[in-house]
Amino acid sequence: MTKTETEQHWQVIFQQQRESGLTKAKFCKLNNITASAFYAWAKKLRSQQAIDKQQVVPLVFTDIKPEPEQQLHLTLPNGYQLSFLPSLEPSKLQQFLHVLSV
Repeated sequence: MTKTETEQHWQVIFQQQRESGLTKAKFCKLNNITASAFYAWAKKLRSQQAIDKQQVVPLVFTDIKPEPEQQLHLTLPNGYQLSFLPSLEPSKLQQFLHVLSV
């Protein structure tokens, strides 16, 4: 199964669980799914959806002469912290975020 197929497979499982009206534990037991796998995939897909919803907004600094030690700090919802010089091109920032989402 490809990564996309696996993610779609788990999305179907989560939809079935919601529609079943069963607790997650009961659904997993009846469908021979380990609870650890169920929750791990739920967490993975939630974090992926959060990354997919993120947008890069270019920051434009005009008439600012940054001191050499000044940096732009970016903290992502997943806890990653990135620091960049204010002169960083927005396209480069977008490339960094894309790499993190893979």
